[in-house]
Amino acid sequence: MSYKLLQDKQNVDVMSDWKEEFTKRIQTESKSRKELFTFYDACKKEQYHTKRDKVFLSVVSFLTSEPLRNNDYVKFVSCYDKTGKKLDAKYFKNNLDKLNEYYKKADESKAKGETFNPFSIRAYNRYVLFMVLKFSGEYTSDLDQAFGVHIVGHREYNPLTNIPSVLRGELPFEVKEYDIKRAFPTFIDIELVKEYRHTIYDILDKKTFAYLLNSNVTNESADRNAILKELSKVYGNDADKVCTLGRFNTKGGAFMDFSRYEKEYIDRFINENKLIDYVRLHDGVFVLAETNCNFFVFDWVEFSIKECIKPPIENEIVNFYTIGENDKVYTSPTMYADFFIQEKFIRISTPDDKIFLLRDTNNVVDFFNHNTDTVTFLKSNINEFGGSFDAVADTIARENFNVVKQGFLLIPSVELKYYSDTKNTFGLPFKNGFYYFDMDDSGQIKRKEYDDVKGFFAPHEIQSREFKYTDEVGMFEQFLIRASIGRKEANTQDTKNIFESFKTMFGYLCHNYKDATKNPCIVLTDMDADDETRNGRRGKTLISKAVQEVQESIIKGGKEFDSGYTFVFADLEKKHNVYIIDDVPAGFKYDDLYTNILGDISCQRKGLKADLIKFRDAPKFAITSNWVVPYDERNASTNGRFIEYKFTNYYTTTHTPKVEFKCAFFQDWNADEWNRFYSFTFRSVKLYLQKGIIKTEYNKTGDNYKAYFNNDAVYNEFHRCVNNFVYDKTYSSISVTDFLKEYNDISNALRFEKMFTIRNAKRYIDAWVGNFNKERHGFCFEYSKRTRNWIKKH
Repeated sequence: MSYKLLQDKQNVDVMSDWKEEFTKRIQTESKSRKELFTFYDACKKEQYHTKRDKVFLSVVSFLTSEPLRNNDYVKFVSCYDKTGKKLDAKYFKNNLDKLNEYYKKADESKAKGETFNPFSIRAYNRYVLFMVLKFSGEYTSDLDQAFGVHIVGHREYNPLTNIPSVLRGELPFEVKEYDIKRAFPTFIDIELVKEYRHTIYDILDKKTFAYLLNSNVTNESADRNAILKELSKVYGNDADKVCTLGRFNTKGGAFMDFSRYEKEYIDRFINENKLIDYVRLHDGVFVLAETNCNFFVFDWVEFSIKECIKPPIENEIVNFYTIGENDKVYTSPTMYADFFIQEKFIRISTPDDKIFLLRDTNNVVDFFNHNTDTVTFLKSNINEFGGSFDAVADTIARENFNVVKQGFLLIPSVELKYYSDTKNTFGLPFKNGFYYFDMDDSGQIKRKEYDDVKGFFAPHEIQSREFKYTDEVGMFEQFLIRASIGRKEANTQDTKNIFESFKTMFGYLCHNYKDATKNPCIVLTDMDADDETRNGRRGKTLISKAVQEVQESIIKGGKEFDSGYTFVFADLEKKHNVYIIDDVPAGFKYDDLYTNILGDISCQRKGLKADLIKFRDAPKFAITSNWVVPYDERNASTNGRFIEYKFTNYYTTTHTPKVEFKCAFFQDWNADEWNRFYSFTFRSVKLYLQKGIIKTEYNKTGDNYKAYFNNDAVYNEFHRCVNNFVYDKTYSSISVTDFLKEYNDISNALRFEKMFTIRNAKRYIDAWVGNFNKERHGFCFEYSKRTRNWIKKH
């Protein structure tokens, strides 16, 4: 849109008359012989310009600069009037309620088939010229008719009184206004010789008071008794002296009476302060901003000052461009940078100085593809219409890879550091805020804004859910009770202890703080697994999915995870808080995870340099398996790194949680069920922080035997070798040396398979001894540390 303000055909009065007289006079005085001597020729002959000429020319220059271009009321209302579309209110700098009032009036006018044009360019041009002439001392009374200056009753009407208030400050100089405080209430007090004005607006709002005061017999709905009743709330028995019978029966009666006082006290203000250059506006006067007045109180009448006449800025929003004359677009790297910062763009610092941008919405890391998406994003924020829109769009397309990129570089860089709980705190990022508790501060769940949260969050479904804490027991809590103890309720101390241990396990996985002294890998297995048939379906996977609904997790299949593969951690990132290895096979090498559980993790990515994730940023580990897990009670290193939780056979292939609850977990939950789930999560983490991770003690003797002898060939060969020592009465003990001598006998073809070695033979013998049937044989074996052998005990 063009806001060209100086259009001769719209201004055929004072300005056009002067331009014609000015052009002829300058041509004559300069003795120009030019056949076609124009106004612009006359402008160049500065030596012939009078003081009055210079005043008019300053107005021409000012209006040519299109001052209303930056007035948001004009811009927004004009767009709505011309196109029927509203510009984005996000970029409206002034009072939105007032803008909506203009929109409402525009709609009402269109409904009546009328034209709505509150911002007449002609009226504005005339207003500027009038004000400049008045304050320059060049105004003469013979111009009153041309400017429409006239007196009605006790009030003066002029271009200032006819211009919308939002345009009054659009002048080539600053002005201020002195007006009477609570004018009509003060005049009423003068008549009543009583003081009501100080509290009147505490009882009646301004609009109601003005309506009551101006209502008269010509208004169909006007009822003097009803008016008196309302006025009596302020004036009591004096109400009939305010709305007198004479005022009520005369249209504009109150206005005419009170405007008399208005003129009297404005004249006194002007005279006492010796004002020369001023313009009257109803119950006030406009003067230049530098004008000083010393007298403000006259009897009960008090004048106040309005320093800023322009509409106040209520929204300090910025955009990446400005528009000057003739739709010229101005941008700069700084303007782009300020805009991107306002829109919560963050530049991530990188070792290779590449530009990585993300949009920070509730601290969620949402990477922005700046090479492909910048123009589209900027275009969506162009708040113009017509030719101005096209001019800005063309500019950003040209500047995308130079000026815009320079703007990106001006955004302060920050380190991409993900949020982490602390030793005593826990929090989760929901749509309606960040909810957390601090064990050092009551432990109560509280909410805070994301601006107060340190660290970023990876995009996660939790951020789309609103949270409200509840003590109700949800489906997941019921499931965990039944899967852990094998019945619906934990009603004995033993079952309560087991459920509590499972609860701390879940809380441990959901709490992303890592303690270097105790950071075990959680192993979820089946109770009574026999290492022959994979029954499964006990609910272990639901635990994994539940953790994924709380923390950003990565899950790998047991057969997919190969610790010896160079790129096994290629897809692991700092955002991952839990690493789940699901359904590992029998014989899985748990020992291979030692370093990863308690140390840094080297992530070798294909074609790139290895990325080292420090322990504090590395994930916790969890493993699920349908097979038994071996356990060596003497191996403190292993036992400290792995904690096993066994699931009962409450759930089976046919009796699943979906069948029991008639609902697919997570997928079919409503908002209430999600609240129950996350509330249980908070309780679980709190219990973990209070008591630590509680281990459930299991008898691992049978598990060890099944784990070590799950291979038929190993089972048969071991028992062939060891049976010689069991049934030969000449042997009173077994040693690793004796066992290996039997196995490595030159006649044994299986010796080349290296099933048993000096490194593993003791573990196999320990597992076998632990499962040895004393009742059947009449004796057992006990290990002697002194002799390092297993001695028969009858």
